[in-house]
Amino acid sequence: MHRTGRTLTISAALLAGLLLPAVASEAQAGWAHQRKITIDTTAAGANVSGDVKGFPVPVRLDASNFDFGQAKPDGADVRFDDAAGRPLPYEIEKWDAAAKQAAIWVRTDVKGNATRTITLKWGNPEASAESDGTRVFPKADGWITAHHLAEKGAANGYRDSAGNLDGKGVNITGDATGTGVVGNALSLTRARSEYVLLPGSETSGLFNPLPAKGTFSIWSNAKTHPAAYIAMFSKGESGFRIHYFGEGDQTEPCIDVANYDWCPLPSGAYTKVKNNTWYHFVFVIDKPNAYYYINGKLEVGKTDTNAWKTTGTEPVTIGNNEKTPGGNSRKRSFDGLLDEARILSVPKDKNWAKLDFESQKPGSKLLRHAK
Repeated sequence: MHRTGRTLTISAALLAGLLLPAVASEAQAGWAHQRKITIDTTAAGANVSGDVKGFPVPVRLDASNFDFGQAKPDGADVRFDDAAGRPLPYEIEKWDAAAKQAAIWVRTDVKGNATRTITLKWGNPEASAESDGTRVFPKADGWITAHHLAEKGAANGYRDSAGNLDGKGVNITGDATGTGVVGNALSLTRARSEYVLLPGSETSGLFNPLPAKGTFSIWSNAKTHPAAYIAMFSKGESGFRIHYFGEGDQTEPCIDVANYDWCPLPSGAYTKVKNNTWYHFVFVIDKPNAYYYINGKLEVGKTDTNAWKTTGTEPVTIGNNEKTPGGNSRKRSFDGLLDEARILSVPKDKNWAKLDFESQKPGSKLLRHAK
């Protein structure tokens, strides 16, 4: 700052510094309540060693950590800020004030082997809803689809939080929901050949040709496993697949290379999948490499230098493997619960796979709410 005659000149940097406290104060104004939430990736928390940028952190609220009577009935006044007071994008998947339960996704950078805090704010009668899944799962980060599978019944459809391809229930009747790892989950009955179809995915440029890089993930909790190659998540036989290996208790990921299926399986010991138990599957392709993670741990990593391929005639399905949209010719429909079916156009690393599991699993230690 200096004087020039009668003119007082203030540098831009100094002016910004003078205004910041006022801006921060205004950002807090109007919210009657706030609380710090610690994101812990140390050994005492999620135990994730590397940094993960732009990660959708699930925040679960219930009667033990939140007074729903202090917020709007639909949670419209809930907000999140980072440690510097900057607003964070968020999406409300579930808000049930009567049951005192909520599930919210907050996009933020997560530091490996460290603790950081974000701030939860609520209690503002003037605030309007700002929940927006496309800002939590943005195209710029490589998101193709992100289905929470929380909707009740096929009539409502299954919203894609990334904003690309909403799902449609096939043969689904009634509520078709259950308790998921985060919020509600899709509940499928194999006897009725129920599954979710992504209409238009058979020819969509999002999947055709199969990208050289990508990440596919889903949570699975099978009630029964009565047939071979029952599928949790797939694009027919000509794209990606996560399914059971035959009639056994092993699962496998697959893609098409040249004139055959490439299904990288571990040699020797493998994870046995039990019924009535949640498992988290992440399949990463980074041509010519492929990696398969189960519950945050690398199951297998392999390389195939042949050409990769996919056709444009078979759809993406959640809970089945089908060549015709709406059909059930292969009879590989799932029986049980599925949650958080997601596809990215970028290959995620081991830190992402571990954090994805640790943040969502029942009994997660990633977050601590201040008293």
